[in-house]
Amino acid sequence: MKKMLVIMVVVTLGLATAVSAKRLPAVAAKLPADFKQEITNHLEYPKEAKNNQVEGEVWIKVTVDENATVHILDLSATNPELGLYVKKSIDQRSIKKTSIQAGETYFMKIKFDLLN
Repeated sequence: MKKMLVIMVVVTLGLATAVSAKRLPAVAAKLPADFKQEITNHLEYPKEAKNNQVEGEVWIKVTVDENATVHILDLSATNPELGLYVKKSIDQRSIKKTSIQAGETYFMKIKFDLLN
C-alpha cells in the first residue's frame, strides 16, 4: 500500500511539473532594429563612468505596453552603476511607436565601451 501511495505521489508531481512547464513564456521575440535605435537614443555614456574609465554590459528584459511605455522586467549588469543608469534612463519611458509588439518580451544587451 505504501508503495502504491509513493507511486501516486510521484506521478502526481510529474504531471504537475508538466502542466506548469507548459505555462512558461515562449522564447523572447527578436528585437526590432527601430526599437533598439529608439532605446539607444535615450542613453549616453554616463559622465562619471566615462571619467572613471568604467566599462561594462547591461542586459535587459523589456516589454512595451499599448501606450508605448517601456517596462524593464529584468536587468543584469557587469557594473551595478551602469545597470542603475540604464534602469533610470529607460524604465517607464514613453517612446515613439516602433515595430515592437505590445506585450511581447524582448532581450537587449547594452554595451558601454570607451573605445567605441
